[in-house]
Amino acid sequence: MKRLLRLLLLLSLVVFPTVAPSQSQPRPQPKTDQKKEVTVYVTRTGKKYHVDGCRYLRQSRIPVALKDAKAQGYTPCAVCRPPR
Repeated sequence: MKRLLRLLLLLSLVVFPTVAPSQSQPRPQPKTDQKKEVTVYVTRTGKKYHVDGCRYLRQSRIPVALKDAKAQGYTPCAVCRPPR
């Protein structure tokens, strides 16, 4: 039984090798100087803006930049909680 467990452990180390943290490559940091334009969605008749997948976007879904939606007087949806 012990031999079988040792064999399974050795086999798992061969199949799933671990990498020490010092050997792993660092993740690239996102550039902060690039500002992404956030897209939200509005409806034809509503006064709120939403994130993709909100239940209130079933009938119509018009993509708009967040800054444009705010400038046009839209307010955030309380259900899907889009970025402010």
